Amino acid sequence: MSKQDVPCSTVRFKKSSGLWYQVRPEETQRPRETGCRVPWQLTVIGIGILLSLRLVAVAMLLTNIFQYSNENHELQKTQNRHHNCSTMEKDIKLKEEILRTMSAESVHYNALLDLINREQNRWYKKTKTVLASPQRTGM
Repeated sequence: MSKQDVPCSTVRFKKSSGLWYQVRPEETQRPRETGCRVPWQLTVIGIGILLSLRLVAVAMLLTNIFQYSNENHELQKTQNRHHNCSTMEKDIKLKEEILRTMSAESVHYNALLDLINREQNRWYKKTKTVLASPQRTGM
């Protein structure tokens, strides 16, 4: 006859030539030692508690990462604003310096313009006087 697997409880037995090898009833039926064993319900509860704690730890970690990224973004915005403010202050100071320089030059240009206007008025008065005098014609 051929060999066949026959399941019996948790042990498999081989059937060959009509003979069965059976487990003795006292081996399968003997009482278990209860001194070191923990019921499976307590094990499941313990694992559940550990998994819950792990889930809380991951949630806290993700929250901290999110807060850090938001704080980092706000810090970058603040630094950009500070840089823009510094740039604007430098630009204003440069424009004020240019304005002061132009004002100082403008005083000199105004004095020169006044001098030219006085000269022009003087020559205009001279030519007006010459034009107003009677002209003699040679006829």
